[in-house]
Amino acid sequence: MFEGVGFSYDQGRDVLHDVSFSLDRGRTYALVGPTGGGKTTTAALMARLYDPTRGRVLLDGRDIRTFDPAERAARIGFILQEPFLFTGTIRENILYGHPHYADNSDEALLRQLEEHNLGELLARFDQGLDTRVTSSGDGISLGQKQLIAFMRALLRDPDILILDEATANVDTVTERLLARILSRLPARTTRVVIAHRLNTIAEADEIFFINAGAITPAGSMDHALELLLHHKRDS
Repeated sequence: MFEGVGFSYDQGRDVLHDVSFSLDRGRTYALVGPTGGGKTTTAALMARLYDPTRGRVLLDGRDIRTFDPAERAARIGFILQEPFLFTGTIRENILYGHPHYADNSDEALLRQLEEHNLGELLARFDQGLDTRVTSSGDGISLGQKQLIAFMRALLRDPDILILDEATANVDTVTERLLARILSRLPARTTRVVIAHRLNTIAEADEIFFINAGAITPAGSMDHALELLLHHKRDS
């Protein structure tokens, strides 16, 4: 829940101004709007990558600033268009900061990936868990980096999963595979999707239009498109 949230990066123009809205557990929300309108900022505040300049962001009725980093990371998954990976193996990248599986054998970890419907993603890498990854991304594509980010986030069973253009760099076949995986998430998982591809947000339960510091419930996909077209005509 956002409660009177305002945010600016440089104490200048507000990116968000006095924003209040709430999300219901287990539903899928889409954030749409023009480039620079505040979509990614809104998602970053949900995950406490930033703190609001004014107001509060609440998780289960509790100020998100009161959660310790480990608990917050376990409850909120955030998959970026260009995810950050560090030099090591896929195994090390998906287990980083995840003590629950840290001591698992490869066989146990593979079982967990299968139980989370992630086995097909790992199969896209010839060396499986031992595939080498560098922080610069040399040797793997941006699409493959996104697949690793999906495995890392979904293995945690997050309460909230935020996807910021998270399928922008994968092919259509892989995008359909990821859609199937997301459809099998636990019913309690709340999904927040930022995407420009309309098919990615077509199944959202609710759409929010974000622009000029405000967040407006857009209702149907048709209404969201009208708001986008109206903005383009006026800009």
